[in-house]
Amino acid sequence: MDDRRGLSRARVVARRLDRTPDLGALAAATTADVVWLDSGLPDGAPDTAHERAAWSVLALTDGPFSTRFRHEDRRAVLDVPPAAELWFGASRTEDRRAFAVLGDLLERTPVLDAPVPGCGFALGWVGFLGYELGRESDGPDRTADGHADADLRFVDRAVVVHADGRAWALALVGEDEPTAGAANRAWLEDPHGSRTRGAAPDATTGLPAVATGRVTRAAYEAAVEDCRTEIREGNAFQVCLTTAFAVGTVGREARVGPGTDPHLDEYLRVRRADPVPFGAYLRLGPLRVASRSPERFLRVDAAGTVVAEPIKGTRRRDPDPARDAVVRAGLATSAKDRAENVMIVDLLRNDLLRTAVPGSVHVERLCAVETYASVHQLVSTVSAVLPEGVSRAAVVHAAFPPGSMTGAPKRSATAIADRLEGAPRGVYSGVIGYFSADGSVDLSVAIRTLVTVLDGRGVERSRSFGAGGAVTWSSTAADEADEVETKTRSVLGALGATLSW
Repeated sequence: MDDRRGLSRARVVARRLDRTPDLGALAAATTADVVWLDSGLPDGAPDTAHERAAWSVLALTDGPFSTRFRHEDRRAVLDVPPAAELWFGASRTEDRRAFAVLGDLLERTPVLDAPVPGCGFALGWVGFLGYELGRESDGPDRTADGHADADLRFVDRAVVVHADGRAWALALVGEDEPTAGAANRAWLEDPHGSRTRGAAPDATTGLPAVATGRVTRAAYEAAVEDCRTEIREGNAFQVCLTTAFAVGTVGREARVGPGTDPHLDEYLRVRRADPVPFGAYLRLGPLRVASRSPERFLRVDAAGTVVAEPIKGTRRRDPDPARDAVVRAGLATSAKDRAENVMIVDLLRNDLLRTAVPGSVHVERLCAVETYASVHQLVSTVSAVLPEGVSRAAVVHAAFPPGSMTGAPKRSATAIADRLEGAPRGVYSGVIGYFSADGSVDLSVAIRTLVTVLDGRGVERSRSFGAGGAVTWSSTAADEADEVETKTRSVLGALGATLSW
């Protein structure tokens, strides 16, 4: 038995809900920080995608055990309430690396059995790890601009919803903290809240008309050619080159009140237009993150099986069935797209092998075509088995940042991209998800993600949307720039924004 079970007599209590809650309405009803891991699929999605979109989680941070870990300016800051000091110690600031602190926190987290079969979430740590934490794996030495490099919350209250509508409220209780446990039991009796009987608010206004590129299209195309030069000289096989668009409304007051969160409203609009397996809305301090990601980074189950599912290769569907079949066949046989995918699969095999049982790494699917409502995609699946007791933080650290957002080899590709991009990526290109208290982990790649930073008065200070693509020797600059535009419009277009770069 894991020694951490002796740290306290804590356990997760699950209450089956008699109706399917509106998680958007629940998120809107509280002014506290929330992490909404929002899964969905369009009609006609392939069977292979349903596992990825089986569960949605709304994690609430207003419980008595709720603890915050953020890594900012290369320092770890821990805000620990009295009820959680038994596990995590007192609030403090540490000059330590993020993954080292995360490893310690996971080691201190009490082991909690998953209360809902098949869910894989037994409360635990939720939030994001930003791209700049790659500096701890020999990546470029940068920090995020305007917000923390990581923000994770230990949550003791959550609502989980299966794709079929079944739902449960989860809460942490324990005999060592009877007052906190009683508060959570009381919350379980009415997790919907009397204020959330109606639907979530619906935005009536969208974004301003223009999202402005950090660089011009011509400059991005020139950077693509620089990547190709580096590849020709043997410095990389593939480089993930990104840029960002500054999205308007900077200076707008965006305070959160009961039933009022303009950024959540915007997320709900995009959500309706684009169901994805790994959607997410994060309200974390001054940060708002709205992500519509289709891609899983890593999933680890409680028994120690780890799975990565990189996506490289996308084609927009054609409304004409005959032409659409040609598009699908073209993706399946595209030498460029397959090469991009295979390179990242190779990279992930090596990343997983750093912590996996030798000989356990397997490619289960290679360049399989999955067809969705609007796109065809090439998806591969790589699996491995972890040794008993290996730190989940070590597993994620060994594979971080996601290979699909770096290129290969990772160290040289990230150095090339950093030199050409000349700016941090922040949340974008990092990961979003959870480290469950039962040992499970599920993290998505933070792509198709709009990030907003507020100042201390609740006024928007910056808004950005990152986009990019994998550059190989066979890339053409115009096609890569077109891909950036397509990815950006796929999210911002639903809010009425247009591009200028």
